[in-house]
Amino acid sequence: MRKTDNTSRQEPETLSARAPTETALDTGADTGADRLPPRLFAPYLASAVALAMSYGSSFLLSDALRAAGYPASTAGAVVSAGTVATLIGSLAAGRLAERAGILPLVVASAAIMAVAMACFALIGVGGLSLAYAGGLLLGLGWAVFYMLAPLQLIHCLRPAARLEALTLLSGSQMLGIGLSAPLGRAVSGAFGGPAHAYACYAAFCALAAVLCLAIRKRMADQPQLPMRAVALSVPSILSILRARTLAPVLMIGVAACTFAGLSTFQGLYAASRGTTPDIFFLAFTITTVALRFSVASMIGRLPLVRLALALFVATLLGIGLLAINEKSRILYAVATILFATGYGLTYSTLNAMVVNLAGERGLSIPAASQVFTLGYFVGLFGFPFIAGSVIAVYGIDAALLVMVGLVMANIAGACWISRRDRAEAERMSGRRAARIRR
Repeated sequence: MRKTDNTSRQEPETLSARAPTETALDTGADTGADRLPPRLFAPYLASAVALAMSYGSSFLLSDALRAAGYPASTAGAVVSAGTVATLIGSLAAGRLAERAGILPLVVASAAIMAVAMACFALIGVGGLSLAYAGGLLLGLGWAVFYMLAPLQLIHCLRPAARLEALTLLSGSQMLGIGLSAPLGRAVSGAFGGPAHAYACYAAFCALAAVLCLAIRKRMADQPQLPMRAVALSVPSILSILRARTLAPVLMIGVAACTFAGLSTFQGLYAASRGTTPDIFFLAFTITTVALRFSVASMIGRLPLVRLALALFVATLLGIGLLAINEKSRILYAVATILFATGYGLTYSTLNAMVVNLAGERGLSIPAASQVFTLGYFVGLFGFPFIAGSVIAVYGIDAALLVMVGLVMANIAGACWISRRDRAEAERMSGRRAARIRR
């Protein structure tokens, strides 16, 4: 605990500086800022771009292995090892942050990813052991960053300001992933191989660590809401899954299924329509990044449930058009833009919904945010196996129909939540009217 210069009121230490000692409710109604200063927020977003760029570099891994004299197919095993590390890191991130603080852990994750990139750059010297080490470190570093980066913003901002900040953060991550491929190809072509590209990615990760270190002290001085323990535990997870916070967790898991299914098997879809998957990835990236940066300041004023419902409808229209498309590249692009419009804003919308619901009900905001991300990972990593099984037996169109059904389930859930919220509002209004009459 510490005292401010002009008052004797005790204030909790911030999670940015060290582990928390408070267990106050996470409402954040009277603490936190309406907006982070640009001198803090801009470096934070820049670090997100740099780390996401490095995370998206796995597309170069097969080339790096081939250049070092190893089978390109080994990249699949390296990525699988990284996936295991991602899941482990996701579960451990909160406990680590409870000991060291959120922003120091973000710095550590950037350093870990820099080492991972260095391992990939040195495969030709160190062999496959470095490739697997790089995969494990990349998965671990990205998991820690992805779990904790939103918490730092949630911790500093009022509930009404979170959606805009989370949207800008997710936009920065998408921008980094989108820039990864063209940057990697450019550096690899100019300097003679993927090893140089990975060295460039390592430098970007180191820069991200420096940026976060530079803002650490000033971020700790920001007004911040008191939070419960950050570490995930069985009771904290169950408290989120037993409350209304379960709904957005389920919804993001379902939304992640549609994205994972389309992105993983887009090559098969494009081949079945006589076109190229580049149309999907280019249109998706441009639309998502443009939306997240252009409308972030506006969507925070909209009701979250209605916004989520509108996004699910746009997602459904996009997948529906993909399903009925035969050979049209124009329809392919339009369908992708619709899907990107819906899915591109879904993550930040549902993330804001789950943490605000947790705060209103006195649940742990850090636990809610982490359980939400775990729900996203379950859909992202789990659905490709299901979709692959469906495609193997029934074809790509059957998988698209499964995705249509999943989005319709999200629409039905959002409608149910909207009706329930209206009924609650009417009951509260009736009670207030009855008290006034008495």
